[in-house]
Amino acid sequence: MTMTQAWLGLLLGGLCAQAGAWDLHGLKPEEVAVWAAPVEGDGPVIAHRADAAMNPASTMKLLTGWAALNRLGPDYRWKTSLLSDAPVEGDALKGDLYWLGGGDPRFDNGDLLSLLHSLRLRGIRRLEGRLLLDKRAFADIGGADDFDEDAGRAFVVGPDAHLVNLKVAWLTFYRDGQGARAALDPPLSGVALQSDLKPGADAPCPDVRRFVAIESDGSRVSVSGSLPAACDGQRAYVNVLDHDAFAGQDFAAMWQALGGEGPLRVERGRAPDGARELAAWQSQPLPAALADINKYSNNTMARTLFLTLGREAAGEGSPRAAAGALRDMLSQRGIADLSALQLENGSGLSRRERVTARLLGEVLLDAARGPYASEFIASLPIAATDGTLKKRFADLGPRLRMKTGTLNDVKALAGYWQAEDGRRLAIVAIVNGPQAKTSAKALDALVSDLVRDYRGGAMRSSAKP
Repeated sequence: MTMTQAWLGLLLGGLCAQAGAWDLHGLKPEEVAVWAAPVEGDGPVIAHRADAAMNPASTMKLLTGWAALNRLGPDYRWKTSLLSDAPVEGDALKGDLYWLGGGDPRFDNGDLLSLLHSLRLRGIRRLEGRLLLDKRAFADIGGADDFDEDAGRAFVVGPDAHLVNLKVAWLTFYRDGQGARAALDPPLSGVALQSDLKPGADAPCPDVRRFVAIESDGSRVSVSGSLPAACDGQRAYVNVLDHDAFAGQDFAAMWQALGGEGPLRVERGRAPDGARELAAWQSQPLPAALADINKYSNNTMARTLFLTLGREAAGEGSPRAAAGALRDMLSQRGIADLSALQLENGSGLSRRERVTARLLGEVLLDAARGPYASEFIASLPIAATDGTLKKRFADLGPRLRMKTGTLNDVKALAGYWQAEDGRRLAIVAIVNGPQAKTSAKALDALVSDLVRDYRGGAMRSSAKP
């Protein structure tokens, strides 16, 4: 594509603005949507196909996070509780224990141990009844349709009121005087580990998965390969069991590690109104979860946050309630035309979700100008530093913070550039089409051009729709 063709393509798509032609770096004009505007200015300076409905992939997480910050506040915390209406006699709880899941997206084994330690501090050691999972926090977890071929992979793990450790167990690999072996952490009673590891030749071990094969059918994990000595102590995660089985078996393993006995079995059940709280755990504030969601593009956590938004805003933890809450907030803020917006689970792990570059850009402007700007911007990956941008934009460095998005036929970037004088540019660039798979370098070059022109003062005029 010549410079003239690129310029004409942008004009036809609705680009108005700066002097000079624009280079799409080989991207097809009809497959790209671009929007950019100064945070401290008026109107966009770039708007190419800004009102086209685009699949945003994981940049959709920005809408969910923005809505959650504004609706829940930065000090929002998830609560996980253990309840019972049974008496305590000696060191025994003489009845059922209810685990009221709060849908904490970051709840891990350390948090579970702290919760159970609080129960042990009450003097309870034996659980003589059932452990009942109270799942009232979420009425409907929704789905992510058309990802059947990815079943079993960690990135498609669904949300759950009793999400623990993102429903993954860790394999720790050892190569010492006892040879080559692996251990499952936590030691789940319903998961069998088969190991066929052999000592391998000396070699560096930047990633143990280069040397071992890991297979799992949910209840059986097999590891095989030749393990170099340098892999001693390295870890890899594996997705096992369903949510209820994982939570119940993890609970039992942690309880036994604290010297506890029981429970008899694990089932679902709703705690009676008169049940008393025996132990509770509160999460870190919302920004901690938001940083994990955006920096590492965690779909499970984003979907959990989306459901939490629905529960707190509309009294129902469901995608329908969450979508309504998000739409209401966009309308209240006067943000863009919502006719193209389609929501499935709020994470971008979706073939259905759609957003316009303009809407996403206006959310970025609102976030940067709002009371929670620092929390929102701090959650984004920092170029050449961390998260999904750790190995990208080395020439621009930490002044660039952007959320990435990747699916089949989708590549996206959305975030901010901050100039040396403190001025900020909000940028959205989305590619939809067969070319997306190989478009990462072109998309990075496109964003770099926007930053270069902004730094050089070329962006002064305002694009009109």
